[in-house]
Amino acid sequence: MSRAGLERLTSLLTERIGPPRDHGTDASRVEPLRRQVRHAVTGIDAYLSAVEAGNCAAVGLREQALELWQGLERLASVRPGPDAADSGAG
Repeated sequence: MSRAGLERLTSLLTERIGPPRDHGTDASRVEPLRRQVRHAVTGIDAYLSAVEAGNCAAVGLREQALELWQGLERLASVRPGPDAADSGAG
């Protein structure tokens, strides 16, 4: 779990989720998924900031950050890319 890793994972998920959709079969799933990713990234960022600042609260945040990280990794491993979603495969 690192800033560079978080940036790579966020970038991958942003690409895979694709742009906001106002209509279509994936429209109702895209925005909740975007919120879920933002929430996880915010939590992980808070943990990394606490670690960098030497804040003792980092110890208490580590488990939550790790769960969020693993959630992002699961999303990255199962979410089809934009091309698959557009072709109806997802």
